[in-house]
Formats: sequence, C-alpha cells, structure tokens
Amino acid sequence: MHSFSSLSERVTHAIDNLNFPQSPALLYQPMRYALLSGGKRVRPALLLLCTDMFLQKIAQEHVDVSLGVELFHCFTLIHDDVMDKADLRRGRPTVVKKWGINTAILSGDAMLIEAYKLVRRTANADALLAAFNKAATDVCEGQQLDMDFEQQPSITEEQYFIMVGKKTAALLAAAAAMGALAAAAPAADVQRLYDFAYSLGLAFQLRDDYLDVYSDAAEFGKVTGGDVAAGKKTFLFVSTTAALSGQERDEFLQLMQSSHLPADEKVQRVKDFYAKANAVQQLKDTENKLFDAAMQNLALVNVPQERKENLENLALMLLQRKK
Repeated sequence: MHSFSSLSERVTHAIDNLNFPQSPALLYQPMRYALLSGGKRVRPALLLLCTDMFLQKIAQEHVDVSLGVELFHCFTLIHDDVMDKADLRRGRPTVVKKWGINTAILSGDAMLIEAYKLVRRTANADALLAAFNKAATDVCEGQQLDMDFEQQPSITEEQYFIMVGKKTAALLAAAAAMGALAAAAPAADVQRLYDFAYSLGLAFQLRDDYLDVYSDAAEFGKVTGGDVAAGKKTFLFVSTTAALSGQERDEFLQLMQSSHLPADEKVQRVKDFYAKANAVQQLKDTENKLFDAAMQNLALVNVPQERKENLENLALMLLQRKK
C-alpha cells in the first residue's frame, strides 16, 4: 500500500515533468508557476489512495487522471484570486498579482484544457469524465453562490453548506470517486468513497474558515482575515448571526458590511462577536460530527481494514492542519 506522502511526492514529480510548450511564454510560465507553488496535493493523492485500496498498485494512467484533478484545482485557484483580488497564495504573489488579470484568466483557461486532456488518458474515460464534469459544474455554482452571498446581509446554515458543498467538498468527493472508478470498484463503494470525501470536504472548509481568522499569517501563507474583509459568509459568520439577537445582531451585521474600518480593527471587532457567540466551539463541534460521518462511510467500503488506514490518516491530517 502507498502512503499519502509517497503519492503526494509522486504527483509533484509528475507535475515537474509536465511538458508544456515554451511559447508563448506569458501563457505557459504562469501555469508552471501556479502548479509549482507548493500545496499538499490532497486531491490527486486522495484519488490515487482510492485506486490503490482496490488495486494495490498505481499505473501511469492513474497518475495522469490525478494530475488532471490537480490542474483543475489550480485553475480554480488562479481564477479565485482574480475574483478576490488576492495578492498572496501559499506565501507567494498570486498569478494575477505577478502577471495581471488578462494573463491570469488566459493561463487559467489553458490549464483547464490541459486538465481535460489528462483525465481522458484512461480506459474508463467516460465514467471518469462524467464525475469530473459534475464536480467542475458544482465548483462554478458554489463560487457563484459565494459571491451572491457577499451581497446578502445574512444566510442560513443550510445555505452555507449548499455553497461549500459545491465549492469545496464536490471536488474532493469527485477525486475519491474517480479513484475508485479508475480501479473499476463496485458502484456501492464508489458512492461510499464519494460520501466519505464529501463529509471530509465540508470539514476541510470549516477548518479553512477558522484558519482565515485565527492562524498565523506567515504559516497560513496568505493574509489572515481576508474572508472578514471581503464580507464572506463563513461558518463563523453563520453561527454568530444565529446566536446573536436584537441590537447585538444588528451591530454585528453592520460591522461585517462596513468597508471604512482598517482591516486589523475590523477583524478584531468581528472576533469579539465570534467570542460572544461561542462560534469557534460551534465550528469545532460541527467539524467533529462531519469527521465521524466521513469515517462511518469509509468503514462501509468493502475492502480489508488495513487498506483504509492511509485514508483515515489523511482525514486526521486535514482536520489537524494549521495552513
């Protein structure tokens, strides 16, 4: 059985050896830059772990499919940074900061095309593409909902989970399902792994919501408090609006919508409201419930228990991360 770290290294090595054209340089250089900017390679390694648990081997076609998922993920990050006007990603200037909006959009588009080329390099291409296409559509819908919600004073917890389910969890879930499909696993086990990774993806997003406010900026790799500054509707926001009432709730909503305060002051005042609402504890309790749901689905997958250990370790790592 292959470990997460060994598969992550294999994906990184394969990315190093991707043969993009040299010209035009301003199309392909930003793509290389984005792909080589680090990251844990969670989605492609998850895909390969799910293949390995059935086949106990990894072929080059499986690596190619995993690279397609990673290129798609990087494409979404490039375009997210354009929409968010973000300056930093993983501790480095973003593609849009370094090369400008037009180059960032075009390089992202080219990366998406390369992703589809890679996903097709398998004997089971139709099933894999169907799962990939659904996830790609979900990500776009989730991003649009996220932007829509920025214009609304508040949202419900249900709306939040629909949005992050599409924006974040769907691609993790698709990666797990695609790994099982690549191994020709039974349909029931494909669905169980999808459900496992979907719950894990929701917990992953909750951890991101927390880290955006409470992490060390140098360790997190981007400016903290960005979600607060942008008025994004995170789980902490949803929990706080649900817990507060009357004048306190009105003051919190006005604060979240304000654009004239210095960023540091706004973040600190928002954190004071989070503390009043016990929002961090609510987040951690929900994280634990989602983790339990993920483990329950993984337990149902019809392979020997020892083949599931690497996925269990990955789930623990994602929930304990600090960046």
